[in-house]
Amino acid sequence: MRKIDLDEYDIDIQDESFGIDESQMTKVTPNRSTTTNALYEWIHSIVVAIVIVVLLLTFVFRLINIDGTSMENTLKHNDKVILTNFFYEPEVGDIVVIPAGKYYDKPIIKRIIALEGQEVYINYKTHEVFVDGILLEEEYISSETISKEGESEYSITVGKGEAFILGDNRDVSFDSRYFDCVSVDDIIGKAQFIIHPFDRFGYLY
Repeated sequence: MRKIDLDEYDIDIQDESFGIDESQMTKVTPNRSTTTNALYEWIHSIVVAIVIVVLLLTFVFRLINIDGTSMENTLKHNDKVILTNFFYEPEVGDIVVIPAGKYYDKPIIKRIIALEGQEVYINYKTHEVFVDGILLEEEYISSETISKEGESEYSITVGKGEAFILGDNRDVSFDSRYFDCVSVDDIIGKAQFIIHPFDRFGYLY
């Protein structure tokens, strides 16, 4: 194969622009203003998102961790639960959280059995709970309603602005049987969903 010697040919490459006048070429320079605006909008979006999440978690939703077994089998130890408190009005059957200090040394989560003006009667011999003379069909409880004080019965009329609360696992629950009613003003919010563990994910009602 013959080697080609470029010196034998009259090839003159003088200009890499191939005859294009550089003065006629359009030069593109980065638009720093556009880049800065895009960065600002990105940061602004993140800040707004964080503020919205904080407001939602403060005034609308709260994530709580269940500590203990007093609400089994409805709620189990270490369940992660979403709590709502925005314009909340307590209703019978709601699962609610009471803060630590006034009734117990840590927050407690229980079910509302009766509200203002209702009469609660518990027959410890038959383990039955009555509200306004009507026997409650409590399919959600996991143990019988007992008295650790050796009483045979308990009765109370719920006072103004109060709620009578019981745990679903009556055998271990520390609730209104021992400290009577709680103020509805002390209720932090209503438990709505189990979000973890995922195999227990779901609405509570």
